[in-house]
Amino acid sequence: MALFLQALTGESLRALHAGRDDWASGQPELAGLVWPEADRRVLRYRVGALDADPAAAPYLLHVAVRDGAFVGRIGCHTAPDPSGTVEIGYAVVEAARGQGLGGLIVDLFLDWLTGRGVVHVEASVSPDNEPSLRLLGRRGFVETGERWDEEDGRELVLSKRLEPAAMGEA
Repeated sequence: MALFLQALTGESLRALHAGRDDWASGQPELAGLVWPEADRRVLRYRVGALDADPAAAPYLLHVAVRDGAFVGRIGCHTAPDPSGTVEIGYAVVEAARGQGLGGLIVDLFLDWLTGRGVVHVEASVSPDNEPSLRLLGRRGFVETGERWDEEDGRELVLSKRLEPAAMGEA
């Protein structure tokens, strides 16, 4: 099971949000992937974040690809704040659930964030979303509060401190 994450460029994100068939023209490794219609809402949020801070593009949306197929996505709501904190959101396509991909996607992304100096990660999860609560709990996220989301309702806030990447010895 070859899985990789690929960050969308700002151009690809905008083209995908606009519904263009050639959205991946600048990223040939993503050519032919089909974004699930049921998950298009996240594109609106990430384009809004891109509009607010074009430099945030590398953090906003990574596509998870396995064996040439779109199996999920993960990204940050914004670029890291001055304290090195981000909030992540992720999804796995229904046909690929129950195969351990969600955990692998989160692990790969946390490693990527650590390599960029992020020190604190949050995730907001519906209290009814037991699979995500278990997945994040197994990765050391702990509940630190809750909030109300206008679209999704009550959400639990889970947090995790990341350990800085180890520096190689000289």
